[in-house]
Amino acid sequence: MGVVRSSLTELLGILSDAVSPVRVRFDDGSEPPIGQSPDAPVTVHAVAMNRVGRSRREGPLLDLELKVAVECHGPMQLDNMEKLLVAIEQNTQYSVVSSGEFQPDEYDAGIRQGLGFLVRVPIGISLDEPSEQPAAEPRLAATTVARLIHGRLVDIHNKGIPEAYIRPHSSAAAVVSDPTGHFEVLASADDLQHFVVAVRGTEREVSANTSSLPVIIRWE
Repeated sequence: MGVVRSSLTELLGILSDAVSPVRVRFDDGSEPPIGQSPDAPVTVHAVAMNRVGRSRREGPLLDLELKVAVECHGPMQLDNMEKLLVAIEQNTQYSVVSSGEFQPDEYDAGIRQGLGFLVRVPIGISLDEPSEQPAAEPRLAATTVARLIHGRLVDIHNKGIPEAYIRPHSSAAAVVSDPTGHFEVLASADDLQHFVVAVRGTEREVSANTSSLPVIIRWE
């Protein structure tokens, strides 16, 4: 099983546990198995998968973000929505695309019918890299390895904070978060990063573990 499929299966397990014994069905566009109804109280389908960047934890990784739609149908849809949103909130590796963060027509395109929400699933895929440089290439003695950190600045309600100043201590680079709170900034290769963050004139120092991207920085 591929890494993306494995990550999706893990999410489906969490959703199934949250609404058990209600059936959760992953809709990949194919016909369901013989004897299984295509209708289910909870339906999940993939919406998009995007490249976030590269990082290094236990080796080089390609960081991806899978976006899936979770839809609830039938008379228990409100109760199921409540349970599912609580389950996602308690598993902090996932994040829900909240109101005000949707791209134009993104919600209508992702949620086909009934009530639903979009979930971001972070995925890291191991990459192979040469163990040694070719003899013809000169070796560079680099004292600092920089990497591009992708992340999001959120408030206590997990809503993105726009136009915030963000600068890691390990770099002279500084950026401003976009309208959804997302940002990209150069920093050192260290997993633990310390940031100077300024929101509406108030400045704080915030630390965050960047071993898994995108990193979530919380402004509390």
